Amino acid sequence: MKYDKIVRYSLNYIGDLGIKELAKYWRIIMEYKKFNNTIVVRLDVGDEIMSSLTEIVERENVKLAQINGLGGTNDFTIAVRNPETKQYDPTDYKGRYEIANIHGNVTTMDGKPYLHIHIGCGNEKGEYRGGHLVRCIIGATAEIFITIYDGVIERKIDDKTGLHIFKF
Repeated sequence: MKYDKIVRYSLNYIGDLGIKELAKYWRIIMEYKKFNNTIVVRLDVGDEIMSSLTEIVERENVKLAQINGLGGTNDFTIAVRNPETKQYDPTDYKGRYEIANIHGNVTTMDGKPYLHIHIGCGNEKGEYRGGHLVRCIIGATAEIFITIYDGVIERKIDDKTGLHIFKF
């Protein structure tokens, strides 16, 4: 239980940091294995999804992929886009949640990996929360598949919407 207290203290201490700052202070513990064009990922308690997946796609030089997964969390932030302000409004959730779906893609923007991931989570009351994944700390485990495609899809900012859209 001593480890559990350290983890909780660490997460509370760095909770206000962004994903990139979080990755500097938090040891990424994920494990993965590559099979041809698929990377199979297991995340464990305390791992953060966005920073872990970013680390993997950078390490494996992934330019175009689809992401699917499931798992369990007790602390996550999702956002829903407000078309009037062209901003994403984030909401934090804490408690026991099953990750029913992690779905998204990997493309590039300015030559760097760009992850666009949505998540859907349900709790013991049957309440379901879903949206654009900002961050998610694993509370049990997560099982994620990254299917890699040949090619590169770059993104650009759309002047009308402010969205980062595919550039063909």
